[in-house]
Amino acid sequence: MGQQSIDPPESHHLETVLAALSRDYSKLGPRIRELKHEVACECAGVTLRLHFPAFRQGKTTVHELVELAWLHLTPFTLTRKEIDAVKALQSTLPFEDFLIKTTQLNDAAAKLFIKAHKATNRNGEAGELLLYLLTEWILGAPQFIAKMTLKTDPQMPVHGADGVHVRYCPETARLFLYWGESKMYGDVGAAIIAAAASIAKSLEPDEQGHELQLVQRNIDFTGLGTEAKAALLRYLDPYEEEYNERKDVITCLIGFDFDGFQKASAAGEQGAEDAFRVLAKEELAAVAPKISTAFETAGLGSQDVELFFFPLPAVQEFRDLFQARIGWLP
Repeated sequence: MGQQSIDPPESHHLETVLAALSRDYSKLGPRIRELKHEVACECAGVTLRLHFPAFRQGKTTVHELVELAWLHLTPFTLTRKEIDAVKALQSTLPFEDFLIKTTQLNDAAAKLFIKAHKATNRNGEAGELLLYLLTEWILGAPQFIAKMTLKTDPQMPVHGADGVHVRYCPETARLFLYWGESKMYGDVGAAIIAAAASIAKSLEPDEQGHELQLVQRNIDFTGLGTEAKAALLRYLDPYEEEYNERKDVITCLIGFDFDGFQKASAAGEQGAEDAFRVLAKEELAAVAPKISTAFETAGLGSQDVELFFFPLPAVQEFRDLFQARIGWLP
């Protein structure tokens, strides 16, 4: 007998359900630019991507980027089930009452984000949020499990992926699970080394097993129906044929200080962004060998990684602005 195949109606249902989880991110383009390039990494599984905040009047729009991140904090932080419960009230409540409910939801998201980062001794940076947006927008993979709630549970240590996203490929009947890792350092070389070490640790069998258990135990909070949940769980069950058709991919955001923003400003209001693209491409070509060295040393030479580089004028300034926006007082 040949290899078993997934039931076509069921796979079509899964495709439809996951597609419905996707949001419209067309409005991100004016705020987050994408650099088209031909720079490659010697590690075959690594895809190099570079995004940066847009320019206006010769200067980069970091404050606007912080506001963009803030506006997407709720769907990143809270479970889809919580958000859908409030959304369902839209047609049953007066506008003023519904506005109160949404405001409470946003406030809960900010408080949970702060609490989660304090619980894990992290500094509340927005790197995880940027990675969330890029994974959903660029890779077309909606968030599957919101990790913030789990990080605040003292009985459930969560040290793994910063986010879990999912995408179904109907042509191959394969399920892609994306495991997120965010690193924001002043020095890009230090960020790359730290990312390689974290990714290598996350791929250890015990760590992977722990992450898969978290997904299985919290699948009820995804807002998916019974049939869709059952179909997805088969991709996580080693005793099911679908398990062999799951592809695990690491998504990683590298945020770092880059002096190219200041240099590009010398090109004037009209030429600054184009000048920056040239400088950013040169920087990416310069760090590509460092990526290969760090990943090969960490045993990641053949690992599938979507590597998002995100240069900033100053990582610390971006971090401080975001913390102030969400109400994280020192």
